[in-house]
Amino acid sequence: MNSTIIPILAVFLAGLITIRYQEVSKKREKFDKEYSEFADAFLDFFKTLESSTANLNYSIITEYPIHIEARKRFIHNLKGSRLNSFNKKWGEYTEHYNTVNDLGPLGVTISIAPSNKELQNATHLDAPRWESDRKNKIHVLISDLLVISKIKIWL
Repeated sequence: MNSTIIPILAVFLAGLITIRYQEVSKKREKFDKEYSEFADAFLDFFKTLESSTANLNYSIITEYPIHIEARKRFIHNLKGSRLNSFNKKWGEYTEHYNTVNDLGPLGVTISIAPSNKELQNATHLDAPRWESDRKNKIHVLISDLLVISKIKIWL
């Protein structure tokens, strides 16, 4: 009797493991597809950030709505501390958008000083450096968002 129960339990256990593995694999494939779609929404923006001639403010204004939609489709994949970290970084990105958006239509034509003190001591040579620094900061911010989003999880 005992010799027949062990193989039956082993087959049953193997079946459960196989079913669970298939479920996890399907969820992982779905996550990978949704992450890829989320990350793809930022490709053009990354190219803009790497371009020395692109207008950062214009890119932020035009790309942010695309990023919002990608976020809405992807956010359900994040939970707990990953979601909190993601939301914190997203809040920083939203602040950059709001800073430019609050300037109105002319906001796309100006450089934004990092602080009032720097603005008071600025010359015409400082604006390109400010833009470069902002591009780098936003590049790191978006990269962090993508890293937080991609962290492998057991589903």
